Amino acid sequence: MKKFLYRFILLICIGVFGFSAYQLYTIYAEKHQVEKENNTYTEMATSKKEDHKELDPDWEALRAENGEIIGWIYVPDCGDISFPVVQTTDNSYYLNHTVSRADNIRGAIFLDYAADPYFTDDNSIIYGHSVDEGGMFTDLKKFADESYFDSHPNFYLLTPSGNYICHVFVFSKTTDSSVYYTTNFGDYPEEVIENMRAQATYYNDVDTSLPMVTLSTCNLDYGFNSDQRYVLVGVLEPTDEPIMLED
Repeated sequence: MKKFLYRFILLICIGVFGFSAYQLYTIYAEKHQVEKENNTYTEMATSKKEDHKELDPDWEALRAENGEIIGWIYVPDCGDISFPVVQTTDNSYYLNHTVSRADNIRGAIFLDYAADPYFTDDNSIIYGHSVDEGGMFTDLKKFADESYFDSHPNFYLLTPSGNYICHVFVFSKTTDSSVYYTTNFGDYPEEVIENMRAQATYYNDVDTSLPMVTLSTCNLDYGFNSDQRYVLVGVLEPTDEPIMLED
């Protein structure tokens, strides 16, 4: 009886170990797949100069890989947030598909399906996952530190029709039904903008008469299936200045 019990426990332990090893391998493989893909896209979006690198996307090459690429988002000094932005006909496909359309729970960085692809809406929402192992939009949580927020006043959005410096307006710990997901300010833009300020964790005094873009990701402190979100809102100002990449 004791031998049977020991063998039964041993089999359970082997099974648990095997399942855990499989889960770890899956996590590694999914992360590696996204990183490998993004390295390929980054080469298409990078111009090498003598002493630095610039973001200068080859839109023709990028769209040859995926015709749904409509932009590129870059948040300096924020982990590895430098990704192509895609848009399709719903907000579910790219939750679990990469830019190359491979099945992957990390998904891709994508613009809301109903948004104008030229970023002319009052507020354009760009979504990306947060994941325990890092990557995608996970490091937006860095803006929860006030000193980090204060020292990082800008990020960048590049599109085939022009580039933008995004002046950081708000960082907020919020929910997926908050004012930050308002895309059309209607007849009361000042009221919407004031509500954004009032609900902000931190905000800057910037010109809010220009269109906005909101980066949205899950707040993992509440688990994967909660309605809690981090959002980073920027005001879009067209720019012709070179966009330098960090070493």
